Amino acid sequence: MVGYVDSFMAETEFPYTTSPPGLKRIMEGTPKWGMPDKVTGTWLAGVGFKGGTAARSLGVLRTIGVVDSSGRPTELWSALRGKDRAKFAEGVRKHYSSLFATYSDANRKDTEALIQFVRSKTDYAESVQKLAVRTFKTLCEFGDFEADATDDDDDEETPPKGAAKRKAVKQTSDGGGRVALTVNLQLQLPASEDGDVYDKLFAAMAKHLKGLIEAE
Repeated sequence: MVGYVDSFMAETEFPYTTSPPGLKRIMEGTPKWGMPDKVTGTWLAGVGFKGGTAARSLGVLRTIGVVDSSGRPTELWSALRGKDRAKFAEGVRKHYSSLFATYSDANRKDTEALIQFVRSKTDYAESVQKLAVRTFKTLCEFGDFEADATDDDDDEETPPKGAAKRKAVKQTSDGGGRVALTVNLQLQLPASEDGDVYDKLFAAMAKHLKGLIEAE
């Protein structure tokens, strides 16, 4: 049965366990267990995890690369042991590449959006879609995706979701004592099918920009 689970898992971007809390407990245990030669069902039983739930969780760990196909711990196991959350997030992003290509903030996406994505990529039954999403969210708990994320603008703070981002301000003088400001704004718009949301947002921007111009 374990071999079947592992071979199936290796073929999908969306592995799942029937007990995400059990997977979480295994991952939480890595700092105190050290670096075993191989992580197998027998080894997990020795540290208190056995049965089909443990086998399915081991399949997840193999699929995302925490252990390799033979059970040897990888650098992601070391990241869990050392609580290197940025490194572990990098591994999660790599495995769930199509998900993060669609949603750069997939680790923060709500369950409904994630289930819809899994549904579009797999032939899982609805109950399994939910397990796949819960498994993904469990893995994300161990990663620091903000530290792992890269930005084309060096040393620039990432704004809250849906907030305007004030990117750069230039100051120039016309020689007569007046200073002209050039403000470059970038927006991260919330996903919505309601056009009124965007109308209100741009109306608010126009109001504040008008006040900025009149104040010069």
